[in-house]
Amino acid sequence: MLFSRKSSHFWLCLNFFSTISIQGQNNCPITNYQCSNVGNEPPILYPFRVKDRQGEGCGHPGFDLTCNALDRTVLKLAQSGEFLVRKIDYDNKEIRLYDQGNCLARRLQQRNLNVNLFPFKAFGYQTFNFFHCPPSATNDPPSELAGKFLGVPCLSDERNTVLYTVSSSSTSDSKMSQVFMSLGCLVKTPIAIPVPLAAVTNPYGYELIHGDLYLTWVDPNKLPVVDNPDLNEPAVKIDFLKLLKVIGPIILGLLTGIAAIVSIYYQCCQRN
Repeated sequence: MLFSRKSSHFWLCLNFFSTISIQGQNNCPITNYQCSNVGNEPPILYPFRVKDRQGEGCGHPGFDLTCNALDRTVLKLAQSGEFLVRKIDYDNKEIRLYDQGNCLARRLQQRNLNVNLFPFKAFGYQTFNFFHCPPSATNDPPSELAGKFLGVPCLSDERNTVLYTVSSSSTSDSKMSQVFMSLGCLVKTPIAIPVPLAAVTNPYGYELIHGDLYLTWVDPNKLPVVDNPDLNEPAVKIDFLKLLKVIGPIILGLLTGIAAIVSIYYQCCQRN
């Protein structure tokens, strides 16, 4: 009889704390969230989550989104700042971003976006050559430039017209730059810009003046592949702080459960 009581207490406590542990790992009461039901704000599903509005179990580290004061969905890229989210295609793993000032070209000129995108990455990159020209340069452009440049209105004004071309080869780019300089244009530093999948094979399939920033993301369930690994560093780096945040509550729950079981066992022994 004593053994039966002890056994019952033991399994009751074990089941109770196991349930708490499992619920803690899967605590996500809101699995489909939107910053606003008005407009076209994208639904937010795993691996994304809205920071400060959903628990950590709703998303994967690195996929945190926020809602700004206007209830717009925001993604902050490391060292590249905040972008508004227009659409998230979960089937094709594609996220479309845009600049809240409607001048993506200015953002791309300020910071190169071919680095520090993890866990996101580009479908592909195209190099864009920018030229700051006098307005007269586009009045009667030479035949060498026909159909090979586009303007950027948000960077242009009455005294300065900003144009860009899509890089094709170093020889062609050099000749193009010489033609622009003969028109009084200032050649700016080329920029590698992430482009959508359709533009990877079609150089002019993406227009910067009204285009979004298209990115895909790394599957959270797969380890990242390092293109040029450093043989002196471990193949997999572990973030012990994040690991502690995940397993800490579980360990604490187990220890509390063990303490409760020991207490119940001791009380049973005292009574008998």
